[in-house]
Amino acid sequence: MSLSQKIKELPHSPGVYLMKDSAGQIIYVGKSKRLRQRVQSYFRSSSTHTPKIRKLVKHIRDLETIETDTEFEALLLEWQLIQEIRPQYNRQMKTPEAFLYLTVRKVGKLYRIRMSTQPLRGDGGWSFGPYTSKKAVSRAIYGLKDAYRLQCSNPAINGSPCLNYSLGLCRGICLGGKAVGEYNQIAEQLVSLLKGEDTLLLEDMQRQMAQHAEDLAFERAAQYRNYIQSLQALLRKEEVMDFTEGNHVMLMAEKLDEKRVKFFLIRRTDVLFSGIYEVGGSDSNAEASIAAIKTQVLVELDGTAPAESRQVNRYEIDKAQIIYSYLRSGNCRYAMVSSEELDRLEGMLERLVE
Repeated sequence: MSLSQKIKELPHSPGVYLMKDSAGQIIYVGKSKRLRQRVQSYFRSSSTHTPKIRKLVKHIRDLETIETDTEFEALLLEWQLIQEIRPQYNRQMKTPEAFLYLTVRKVGKLYRIRMSTQPLRGDGGWSFGPYTSKKAVSRAIYGLKDAYRLQCSNPAINGSPCLNYSLGLCRGICLGGKAVGEYNQIAEQLVSLLKGEDTLLLEDMQRQMAQHAEDLAFERAAQYRNYIQSLQALLRKEEVMDFTEGNHVMLMAEKLDEKRVKFFLIRRTDVLFSGIYEVGGSDSNAEASIAAIKTQVLVELDGTAPAESRQVNRYEIDKAQIIYSYLRSGNCRYAMVSSEELDRLEGMLERLVE
């Protein structure tokens, strides 16, 4: 069957597509909620395609697809296949960046806010991450320093104004005095924000953005908006890692249609089991399905030792992001399951299929 014919016959269901070159090698793996629509988009007008996409399309000679019941499964399967196969164009389309950390450490009288490829050792400061986007980390640091005039080009505090002070980019840190305390307070607020303790820093930046807009300084207001978004991106990553480190066991339910629901039992980032169950049509169908799911959950969790608490490693980051984001997408219902709540499992399942 020709490639064009295969594309015409693709289903509209969720799934993963594997694109191959003339030698039959898989050169790209992607996922979609609607397979046919997504794959066809590669072969339409290339005016909106990036150079990398245009180069990929020139080398596609064959196609394989794997249908899934849900978009969630397509996301996880895409991640798994990319890890296993390491396709050429998946690597090329994602800039190869090291895992990065945002570190805050006191050196002399000042906290230093920096990007690093390694977390700090010992108790000499704070490390946040790892993050996978150098751009996101650098934008957040630059935005903070620009918004609060922390760009001191001579932080030795020797009483001489630096060049950036004369340009209005430094609040006078180099001169010493109260500017040093103000700088350190802002650094501590950044730490509190990323630790999830308070949002004072973001709230202050939002007030400044609103003030610039009120003063008709729309370009400056837009800059603040971008700075806030960069910090929020880092904050979301920290939330993902905190959530994953909790080693939660959770039940997730996604409706396939009026009668069927797909259930997943997930521990941390591992799917322990999944299955499709009839919950519509009659009360007896729902009761039988809930009983079957309850039995399966108890079997999976029986005698299983609690997962050891540990940091999210580099291998888990993307997978953890997929699960965390999907739980909060509104496309599914979910509930946390603790050993103390197993006796209330039936009621929990009933709420998930309502």
